[in-house]
Parts: sequence; C-alpha cells; structure tokens
Amino acid sequence: MNRNHQPNFPVIYELLKQLCQNLAGDRSNDVLKEVTRLIANKPNSITHHGGTSAAANESTIVARINRLLASRSQASVNVFNGFYEELISMTESKQRTPILEFLFHLADSDKSASGSGLQVDLRNDAGFASGTLDSVFSKLSVDSGIGGTQRLMKSRSGGTVTGSTGSLCESKALVPDDAQLQNADRNELEDLLIQDVIYACTGIEGKYLRKNVVSGEFKLDHIHGRNLNACDAGMLLRLAEVGFFYNKVSRFINPKSDSYLMGNFGQGYITALQQELTNYYGLIANLQENLDRQRQAGDGAERMTLMRTMVWLVEPMERLQWLALISDACREVKGGALASAIHKFIWHGDPMVRTISRELLQSACIPLQQMLSQWLTDGKIVDPHCEFFIEELTDVGYNRLWHDEFRLRSSMVPSFISDTLAKQILVIGKSINFLREVCKDREPVPERTDLKKCLNEHLDYLYSPHSNTELHVLIDGVYLKTSKRVLDIVLGPHQLYDHLKAMRDYLLLGLGHFADVLMENLKEELDRPAKDIYQQELFSIVAAAVRKSADEQEEPAVLSYLDVHFLSPCEGDTGWDVFCLTYKVQGPLGTIFQPVQCTYRALFKQLWNMKRFQFILYGIWRNHMLSTRCFKPIASDIGLIKQHLQSYCSKMINIITQMQYYILYEVIECSWVQFSARVKQAKALDDVLEAHDKFLDRIRTGIFLDQSTHLFSSCLEQIFSSVRKLDEWQMNFYKLCNRELDARKEFDEYIQSSEAKGTYGVNAERALERDEAQQEFEAKLVQCQKALIAIGVEYENSVGHFLYQLAVSPIESLPQLCMRLDYNEYYKHRDERLSVPLTFQHMRKSMANNFARK
Repeated sequence: MNRNHQPNFPVIYELLKQLCQNLAGDRSNDVLKEVTRLIANKPNSITHHGGTSAAANESTIVARINRLLASRSQASVNVFNGFYEELISMTESKQRTPILEFLFHLADSDKSASGSGLQVDLRNDAGFASGTLDSVFSKLSVDSGIGGTQRLMKSRSGGTVTGSTGSLCESKALVPDDAQLQNADRNELEDLLIQDVIYACTGIEGKYLRKNVVSGEFKLDHIHGRNLNACDAGMLLRLAEVGFFYNKVSRFINPKSDSYLMGNFGQGYITALQQELTNYYGLIANLQENLDRQRQAGDGAERMTLMRTMVWLVEPMERLQWLALISDACREVKGGALASAIHKFIWHGDPMVRTISRELLQSACIPLQQMLSQWLTDGKIVDPHCEFFIEELTDVGYNRLWHDEFRLRSSMVPSFISDTLAKQILVIGKSINFLREVCKDREPVPERTDLKKCLNEHLDYLYSPHSNTELHVLIDGVYLKTSKRVLDIVLGPHQLYDHLKAMRDYLLLGLGHFADVLMENLKEELDRPAKDIYQQELFSIVAAAVRKSADEQEEPAVLSYLDVHFLSPCEGDTGWDVFCLTYKVQGPLGTIFQPVQCTYRALFKQLWNMKRFQFILYGIWRNHMLSTRCFKPIASDIGLIKQHLQSYCSKMINIITQMQYYILYEVIECSWVQFSARVKQAKALDDVLEAHDKFLDRIRTGIFLDQSTHLFSSCLEQIFSSVRKLDEWQMNFYKLCNRELDARKEFDEYIQSSEAKGTYGVNAERALERDEAQQEFEAKLVQCQKALIAIGVEYENSVGHFLYQLAVSPIESLPQLCMRLDYNEYYKHRDERLSVPLTFQHMRKSMANNFARK
C-alpha cells in the first residue's frame, strides 16, 4: 500500500501470478484471468482489509496463518514460513501487511467444505453472488493437480494448506467475526509472550527470546522476533531485563562460577541472596500459575497481559538490579572488606536499598558475630579463612607475646568499626589471653556474659551510626575492666613502675653517683682489647658500683636484673666499644620489656660515651692542676703551653658539662616527670607502654640518636675526637716534661756530687750535652704548642658547626641549648653564620621577649 492507502496492484498481480502457477500448474493463466476480473470488480476487498484495518497487523496475521496451518499439518507451516521469508526479502513491512491480509481473506472459512476441491468466492458489499470461483476451479480441476499442503496458502488466522474448498463471506458480515478472531489471536500471542517472559525470568530461553551465553542478556529471536510489532518487542525486551539481572545474581551463588563468594562472610552473604531468590521464585511461580489458569479458562475480563506482568515485575526487577550491583561490589573481597562493601549501601536514599543492604549485611556479619563472641569472652580466634580483622601470629617468641602475637589486620577492619573501637576490641581479647596464658589469672569479668548476649541479640548495634548503643557501652565497660585488671597485676605484684625507674637510674645513668663510680672502676678494664675482657669480671665491678651507690646496706634488688651485655666486637675494638648494660626481667614484664631492650642499649651506649669523654676531660683537668706544682722547675718553659691547655680544657669541660646537664635534667628528668604523670592516669597497659615509648623517643631525640637529629651526633663525634686528641697530646706532653725534668734533676744531682768530690762543676762536654738537650726540649715544646693550637682550632671549628646546626634546628629546645653552650657569645663573634637573622640572634631575642611576657 502507498501513503494514500491505495493498493499496490503490480505487486499483488505478481504474487497472484506466482500463486496461480503453484496451484493450477498449466491452467494458471486461465485462473489468473478469472481472479483478476473478480478483484477488478471488487477492489475495496483489498483496501478494506489491507489499509484501513487498525486491528490487523503483520504479526497478528502471521500468527493466525501459522495457527490455522499448524492445525492441519506442520509441513504446511514450513512451506508458509519459507514463502514468508521470501516475501520479507522482496517487500517492505508496510507492504507485507496488506498482502498477507489479502491472502488470508482469499481462504475459505467454511469448515463444512469438502476436501476434494478448491473454491474461492469474492463478494462485494451489495451481496455480489455471481462472481464465484467455483466454476473456475471446477473447470481447472484444481483438485487433480495440486498436492494440498505444498501448493495452497489460505487461512483465517494464519492460513491453511489443504485440498479443501473454501469461500469468502460478504465483507459486512465478516467484520465482527474477523475482529473477534483477531482478538483471540492477539490473546494467544500475548500468552506466548508472557510465557517467554516467565522463562526469561528464570534464565531460560523461549520462542521469542534468546540468551547471550557470555553476558546473560536476552535478545529477540532473529526469526520469530520479526513477527512482533515494535510495541510488543519493546515490552518483551524490557521485561527480559529481569532475567538479565537474575542471571547476574545467580552467578554469585553458583559454586562453579568465578563470581562465587568464598569464606564464612561470603557464605553468609550467599544465604541472604538465596533467601531473596526464594521469594523471587515464589513470585514467578504465581505468574506461571495465573498464566496456566488463564489458558485453561479462555478469555476473561481480568486477563493477564504484558502490561500487568510489567506491574508484577517492576519491584522484583529493581530489587534484582540492586542485588546485582551490591554483589558486584563484593566481588573478589572477603571478611571485613566484604562487610565494608555492603555497608556503603546501607545509608542509601532509597528505603528499599537500605532494607536490602541491611538484610545482606545482617546475614554476612553472622560469622563476625561468632568471632567477636569468642574473642571478647575467651581471647581466642577461630578464623580458618583469615577474614577476622584481628590476626594471630603463631611463630612469636614468649618474650614478645603482648606486642606481636595479636595485631589488627587493617584491610579487614569493617568500615562501620571505628579505629578506637577496633583498638578496644583488640586490647580486650589480648588482655584476656595475656591474663590466662602469661599471668595465669582466670578470674572472669561479669560484663563478658552481657556482652556475648548483646552480640547474639543485637548485632545491628555494631553498624549503628551512633556510638552510644548498648553494645558500644558494654565493649567500653569490658575494655576498662579487663585493662584495669592487667594494669593492676603488672603495676602491683610485678612492680612495673619500680623496674622502669631502675632502668632509668642504671641504664640511662640517671643515678649520677653510680655512673661516676662505675666509670672510675671500669676505666682500666675497658682500656684493654675487647677480646681479653671477660663478662663475669666486669659484672663484679658493676655489682660493686651498685652497692656503693645504693642507699641501703642490704643487697640491692636491682642486681637480680642488671647484667653486662657485650656487643659483637670487631678487630681492634677495646672494651669501650663493646661494653653495655642491660636489664633482664622474666614473666609478664619480660613480655612487655623485650621489644625495648635494643633501644635501652643504644641509649646507654650514647650516654656512656658522653660520660666517658666527660671523665677524660676531668682527668685532663686534674692532671693539669697536679702538674702545675710538679713542673714548677720548668714553668718558665711550658707556661704558655699550660695556658693554652687550660683554656682549651675549660672550653671543652664547659661544653661537655652543659651537654650533660641538658641531657640528664632537661631531656631525661623532664621526660620522666611527664611519663610518671601518664602512668598515674593510665587506664590500660597499652597507655603505659605508649607513654613509655614516647619517653624513649624524647630521649632518643634529645641525645641525637633519631633520624631527624643524626647530624648532631656526627658533630658531637668530631668534638669527642678533639677531646681524644687532647688527651693523647697531654700524655705525650707530660712524658716530654717528665723526661726534661728528670734530665735537669739528674744534672743538678751530678753538680752536687761533683761538689762533694771537690771538682765543683761539670766539664765542657757535659755542659754541651745539657745545652743540646735543652735546645731539643725547647724545639719539641714548639711542636707541642703547634699541635695543641691545631687541636684547639679543630675543636672550635667543630663546636662552631655544632652550634650553627643547633641554632637553625626546628626543634624548640635545641636553639636554647645553643644559647647555653655559647653563653658569652664567644663563638658568635667568630662565626658570621651565628649572627644571621632567624638563627642564633633571632632565637635569642625571641626567647628574651617570651621571658619578658612571663
């Protein structure tokens, strides 16, 4: 048909010609003439049924033809489908509809017609009865030349191919019956489409829908889908999306799929998915039951249509869509990470999404509930799939049980558990385990029973947005009770604080008298090569120093824990390089103190080294004072050198003394006061250990052992190197002076002995030897003076560089230390860098202003 709804007569004629050739064979030309004459007398039969019928459409007509042909023979359906495929390739869609309708109305609707002949009766609106094809087909003896199903296509609802005769009723009489038949065919087609939708909802292919094996999407069948109009095809594809989302969700519960969720959390999530799909299967079963009842009852007032099916499936489609989206977010994660992935959807704006997410999270967190119950009540972890956010390390030594046996697994901490809550949960279980395994204390905490009951009944409190729920309150209470129990044990019977104080006094040299006595007694032993020193000999000296410095007369208890530790010696090392003190405790305190033993050794080594050079400088000063009277006979020769020596020694003693004061009082003592206050306020053992770690960190920074102050340590090494050189220089200088003093004394004694003999004096040769020795001594004094000045210059350069680094340091206490070391601005006037703004002078003015405000 064209745009003006006029018949396309050339196409119709060609089709009739082919039809007559297939039906009549050699007599096709005569039959074609008779049929064209009838159509010419009644053209409205084409226009009425082909262009103006709104109810008739291509898919409906094809369905009716197929239906009628199927009632006769499957071969007829196959022949028609072959012809229909050719028709599709030859014509457009708007042309096929009138052609198929015309062929349909050529068929005989008389069911009583005999099967031995073929009749076609075309009548006009006026009741035209004379134009029949009875005589034509009788003359052509169609029945004798046609093979039934292979030559004739005629139908009321889909066409038949038989050997029976047929006739067309009048147009006016057929309009109501045709509309009724079209309505019946439409209902049947819609039933077939609904059945396909039900199949698709369970992931099964149907007549009109085919499934993509890879993506799970449904698409129209390339043959049967062509029979559907745009409205039915669109509605069918829209409803098939339910099957697509069902396929996505079902992959997560299929053990053979790569999307199958593993672990206990995954099994809990799958349980919730299976419950959702069970409810979904019930809905699909209701749909199938209604469809079956509708097919058996026939037409009814309340038919199940595609639109009503859409209403039924809107909510399941949306629910499956969100289930698929949430499941995709859970792919390749497990444990607490899976719970976090679900929790992201729990505060969605859609109430349905919130409900789904909460149900899924509730089911997935059932293993978490069991793990928390065992951990918070028994201190045990049962986690075969490594899903719990607390992990247990089995290869940890006894001395590191508290620190390393249990730790947080950050990747498995659910997003609804805060860092504070996770830490409390860790400490509760760790404390219970520590009390039972290390302290042998099995006293129960009453709140644990209430906590377990709350976890079993109100797990949803765990992912509540509020932190004041009953569960949070119980966890906080159990945390305080358990932590206090552990703290009371280690501070009470095991005397943790007393041991910490002993470590400060002896390992950090906080007990000044002990350090002086120990240095005095150990000097000779430590000057020996390291390989020649025995640890037991040094311990006896340490024990004597402890007894001498102790206030009480009885055996100090600290001797049970204090011990000598030797570092691994290298070739050429002396006792100073390998000697170290350590503090050994057993039981629960050994578990706590083991991780910080290396830190205490490093601190002792640095403090002991500074104490050693202070002792060296005090020895230099003492020798200088004693030598003043001893070397009085040669005072005129060494007077200038002695002045330089006194000056340099005073400068060095000032630096070392100020450094010792700074470290002992401003670093160690002030840090200890802060640490003691923290211990008194501590609610848990971890609070004490954390305060202790900060105490050690401040000391490490104050004595220049951490990464940020490592440069100061190298500067101090240069200063100590100058002190060491000065000590060596002094020993060589005093040896030289002693030799000269002995030579002069020997010369004077020789003169006195000569007087006793009556010779009175010395000969020229002896006097010449004495003069040469005197000149050699004076020359060596000049060399000694130059060496001393070189040491002094090197020392002042090292101190200047050290002061500059202190002045520009961002650490607040170090610029103040710089001011103290250069209290008279001696080095400032010799180093221009110390006068640069924002360094030394700036800090001095800033501090002066701060003191003025106070």
